[in-house]
Amino acid sequence: MNKKSRVIIDEMLESGMISSEQDLTGNSKMSLLFDFMLNKYGYLLEDNVEEEKQIINKKLFHTILTTVGKYFLKNPQVFEENSNKLVYDEPVIYLVNHRFKDDVLASLLSVKDETTVFFGSVPLFYGTIDGALLSQNGVVLVNRKVSSSRKSSVDKAKKVLEENNNLLMFPEGVWNKSPNKLLLDFFGGFYRIAQKEDGTFYKVVPIVHYIGDTNNRSRKNKIHTFVDQPIDLSNMSEEEAITFVRDRMATIYYGMMEKYGTTTRDKLLKGYSSSQEAWEAELKRRVATAAKYDFDIETSADKRDKNSPLVVWEPIANLEVTKENASHVAYARQKVKELKLNDFQHRF
Repeated sequence: MNKKSRVIIDEMLESGMISSEQDLTGNSKMSLLFDFMLNKYGYLLEDNVEEEKQIINKKLFHTILTTVGKYFLKNPQVFEENSNKLVYDEPVIYLVNHRFKDDVLASLLSVKDETTVFFGSVPLFYGTIDGALLSQNGVVLVNRKVSSSRKSSVDKAKKVLEENNNLLMFPEGVWNKSPNKLLLDFFGGFYRIAQKEDGTFYKVVPIVHYIGDTNNRSRKNKIHTFVDQPIDLSNMSEEEAITFVRDRMATIYYGMMEKYGTTTRDKLLKGYSSSQEAWEAELKRRVATAAKYDFDIETSADKRDKNSPLVVWEPIANLEVTKENASHVAYARQKVKELKLNDFQHRF
């Protein structure tokens, strides 16, 4: 890290743009690319929505990306035959499931026109070639550790749409690392961004990717992509929209999983003593594919389930033990231990 970067980071800390240096680095070693990116694009974390430079619209880059981008995917991408072929008369918000390393690139290769990416992996943006490419594509950068950045990012995203540019978002927030959920719970930011000043809505278009094995680079292990029909959010509340869109995307995902899933339980557990051990090994391999991995964000930035059993058991487990409650507290502590052990989403 050079002296100029050090000065920029100190200014960011003083102004509240970052909560710590780790917001930018992910607590990993930085390269010369980091110095270049921070010096050139540090302003993207500012809260100034009206700053014209906040929005980067590169039509030429989009043309180049859609021409050569497929050669940079780790796995070949194929599109479902009934994927949407409509031409939109105004910008749309693409909503994508979040599960593997190449899902941003695979998503940009799925859209027809210039599309700005709503991006919350700050260390990845400033510290990798992926971030450098995103800076040329178009990006709304949000520091999820700073409340003012989360708030201003909504207005920045609205401005993208007003500038007649599409927007691409991952409503799950982080990679889905749960072995039991097709999709994580969705954040409602897309609904607020889609709503115009006159109360009407930009349409949202689901993009659903399925890949059988995120660690297998075989040409036979394909990324299957389904681009859905546009969805009109008018006459839906935020919660209704979240439920409707998530259910729609989960249904599509399940259909592709049934169609293209080829593994068996025996194959999955081969060499492991339990399904838990097998999934832990899978997640370790998956996390290792990330060039920069901010553990604090990746294990805390999903939308938490208000009905989690931990809400019930943890308060009991934290009680002071008495003769009367000893057995109940002991049971609760065992339940909490089991629940946290199986909470892969917040362990990896």
